[in-house]
Amino acid sequence: MNIAILGAGAMGSLYASYLAPFHSVTLFDSCAPLVEHINAKGLIKVNHDHTEIPLKAKAALSGTSLGYQDLVIVFVKGIHTYEAMKNNQSLLGPDTIVMTLQNGAGNNRDIAQFVPRERIIVGTSSHNSVYLETGKFYHSGCGPTNIGPDLPCESSLRDVKKAAQALEESGLTVNIMDNIQYVLWQKLVINCGINALSTLMQCRIGEIYTNPYLWDLCKRIVYECVLIAEADGTYLDRKEALLAVSKVCENDSSGFASMYQDRQNKRLTEIDRINGVVANLGSEYKIPAPCNTMLVTQIHAIEQMYSRQ
Repeated sequence: MNIAILGAGAMGSLYASYLAPFHSVTLFDSCAPLVEHINAKGLIKVNHDHTEIPLKAKAALSGTSLGYQDLVIVFVKGIHTYEAMKNNQSLLGPDTIVMTLQNGAGNNRDIAQFVPRERIIVGTSSHNSVYLETGKFYHSGCGPTNIGPDLPCESSLRDVKKAAQALEESGLTVNIMDNIQYVLWQKLVINCGINALSTLMQCRIGEIYTNPYLWDLCKRIVYECVLIAEADGTYLDRKEALLAVSKVCENDSSGFASMYQDRQNKRLTEIDRINGVVANLGSEYKIPAPCNTMLVTQIHAIEQMYSRQ
């Protein structure tokens, strides 16, 4: 397949490392030095045992016209989804499948402004990847890729199976989900419980579980999410939701949340697409979400202070 990956960050590069040996893959990014580096030197993947694997990769500046693609995978930060889709419309043919594996919620709505919903696949990735330096990333956690149609119909299900086959041929574990909204809420709860806390405390993911004070706060965040998810039409068992968060903390204990990496590099975060979604829905359903609301305020306060640091 001809595959375009929008966003050459840690996750986009990770998926390119799986897909590129089996498909024609191009990473698209708005950062010219990064694109030049990838084309000249490729990528370096660092595994758990700290072995380094050099990888050949192709990259292009966002907006470059390479013709219609069979599959476009969106990995830019949620706040940049609309802009990335707008700038890369030349990649979208009448049969192009667009798949979002981004953190947060609402990305599918931005994509739907450029692609019919029946050609959109939504999903989550259980992999964790951390950018170490330009073109070099640490694969800190593994897991399945869960996908499903944004608008269930016969043609959408065919596209989901086609995309799943491409990923599986590349060595990725894929689950096709009937109730993808349940999976999306599960992933959102995990992100809500981990990302902002890791960012505020400037700690590794595992420390959220091992520090009793942080874990107590994480519980409060997760329980708010569970109540609001149910009001939104998706039931989550709160013990199971908390267990899912603890497993991520254990499995990715040495990793850092992507939002924490944003803070280190003084970039705007995806807080509005993560805890902000829960806070806003809580307001809509008249369900208090003080912990999630406070996290949004604190992260935005940190962003405002970047210029002073």
